[in-house]
Amino acid sequence: MFYAQGQFYARLAQWAKRTVPPLGGTSVLRQSIVIPPDIGAQAERLIRAIDLEGYSEVEFRRDSTGTPYLMEINPRLSASVELAVRAGVDFPHLIYQWANGDRITMVKEYRTGIWMRYLRGDLATTLEAFLQCGRPGVMPPSRALLAFVSSFTTPMGYDYFDWKDPVPALSSAAHFVRYIAFLAEKIFFRDKH
Repeated sequence: MFYAQGQFYARLAQWAKRTVPPLGGTSVLRQSIVIPPDIGAQAERLIRAIDLEGYSEVEFRRDSTGTPYLMEINPRLSASVELAVRAGVDFPHLIYQWANGDRITMVKEYRTGIWMRYLRGDLATTLEAFLQCGRPGVMPPSRALLAFVSSFTTPMGYDYFDWKDPVPALSSAAHFVRYIAFLAEKIFFRDKH
């Protein structure tokens, strides 16, 4: 959400389908969705009550019955902000306008159904399903692997990847290869002991 001078200038909701670690953390597969009325209203009341100006990310987690619980409020841009920008809510630009004392653009709607994926993180959470097999809330390894592979069939954007500027993607890929080697070694040596 973006709140300033007593009003909301922009809102966006995203659903984190997968996170790393698997039980909650960084969103690695996420989708822009319609703001759920229950948590949207709660988030707005909370932001108004504490008069939190600027950008904030209000995170909720639902239990097995669908009841939402407040997890945290982050008054800083997160890596998942690219999903918002692609959906039509340019939070970084709104911050720029606000910081400069310019007129802040009112964003009344955005595109839903936009998918973003952090591939390195998604692979990590898939591998964690093998390491944390049997823990509550962690997908069985076969289902996690199937979900990871089937996500390639859904049109989506990828964090760090832009045809106009491939350097961040190449840098991330180099780190990714080292990370895969680390996780493979961790899995291999765990099975040997």
